[in-house]
Amino acid sequence: MANVRLMCKKGSQACKCIVENTKMLRYSGRKAGADALVNYGLAGERKDRWLRAWPSARNIPTINATVGHSKLSVIQRMENMGILVPESREFLLKTHKVGDYLEKPVNSAGGKGIRKARGRYRMAGKYYQKMISDRVYELRVHAFRWMPMETWKVIKRLGAKDEIAWNFHQGGHFQSMQDQRCRHLAESRKISNRILSALGMSFGAVDFIVTKSGKLYFLEVNSQPGFSGLSDNAYYQAFDRLLKMPVKEVLKYAN
Repeated sequence: MANVRLMCKKGSQACKCIVENTKMLRYSGRKAGADALVNYGLAGERKDRWLRAWPSARNIPTINATVGHSKLSVIQRMENMGILVPESREFLLKTHKVGDYLEKPVNSAGGKGIRKARGRYRMAGKYYQKMISDRVYELRVHAFRWMPMETWKVIKRLGAKDEIAWNFHQGGHFQSMQDQRCRHLAESRKISNRILSALGMSFGAVDFIVTKSGKLYFLEVNSQPGFSGLSDNAYYQAFDRLLKMPVKEVLKYAN
């Protein structure tokens, strides 16, 4: 059995829930004797600060060691891999209709900062993405590469038609997938696996848009997803499973 510990930002509600509902603990220094760490969304300066506080963690193999990729760079990379994505670009040409596009932060959470495009020029920390006008609902795949793919939790996200983003603070809500035969279940799981593998990640919440015509557009990967009430148990089961795995197996998913 592996000794796996959490690394996460102070005050993370998701990590608090994981600690309270599984046998996984936060990393507490060299005496913890961890075989591996699970990075729950720490990136950039936040990760640097955490490592300064816990320098003994620097040489411990870590699941999701590198996260926080720019959303535009991820979109572009997945498009190059042949995955369907909304048209996304750093600036708009004169031939583009501004009203067809959104402004999106390259690094954001919870849909904050997304708004209708106001211009065509490059914006610091933002990019343009074409709106999918025939959106019916969104899918979120809670993916864990050490778990059987058929167990990955897939849920719908819905919201008001006049909202440009369906995140929680914009009135969005999640709903269980009732039809387990829906072809988007298997398709979204397979694409999620390709995306995580390409990014060097072993778990994450992968978001898609489903259109009226049945197309599946990849949107983004979340490395520190909050819990919706429908997804909690998927994380508890996945992290408890890590603790029961042999160290050699756990290290296959760590960097």
